[in-house]
Amino acid sequence: MYTGDGSRDAKWPGQEAWVSFNELWITNAHIIARSCDLRYKQPNNNAQETNDLYDAIKQVAHETRVDHRFIFAAVMQESEGCVRAGSNGDKHGLLQDYKGAYSCNKDGKVQNPCPKDQIVGMIRDGIAGGTEGNGFAEDINEQSGKVGHDVAWAYYRASRQYNSGSIDGSDDLEKGGSGKHCYASDIANRLMGWVDAASTCTLDG
Repeated sequence: MYTGDGSRDAKWPGQEAWVSFNELWITNAHIIARSCDLRYKQPNNNAQETNDLYDAIKQVAHETRVDHRFIFAAVMQESEGCVRAGSNGDKHGLLQDYKGAYSCNKDGKVQNPCPKDQIVGMIRDGIAGGTEGNGFAEDINEQSGKVGHDVAWAYYRASRQYNSGSIDGSDDLEKGGSGKHCYASDIANRLMGWVDAASTCTLDG
């Protein structure tokens, strides 16, 4: 369980410690394959949809310069890679972005198969931002402007900001009144290769 401000001084892992994208993809493949049924009671991804998800992550990483490993970790955190992820209030799609324009399960309409343009759109809205909500990239850029810290620090802080809308005044990523207190810690663990082990984070009860 990582606590504190996301820095190396607080024992958060640096970007060089994150496992490779291919390793992340391979070790999470069994989760992606069954996530729609288990999490949303929807038809599971078919092979083409999962391939399109892989391509969409790579494409948007190139467009935004956001590390593709981080994008994948965020997808797994938000939807476990289910292209028919359900909505949570105003949050939609693979990255549960705010009022996202793209989804294959929205307002009672489920698309099966989920078209590639929808999959790319879900990833792009969550990372680059949509018409009404920030994406991860904007939050990362905001945090990167603060001197004295490395890139990983900005990613962890952006995770908390994306999930809750703000960072607590204490700068500790597990504190604050909204969102999931384990969110940034979970992202860090996913980037380090966490897949099936029980979470050690107890901050959300």
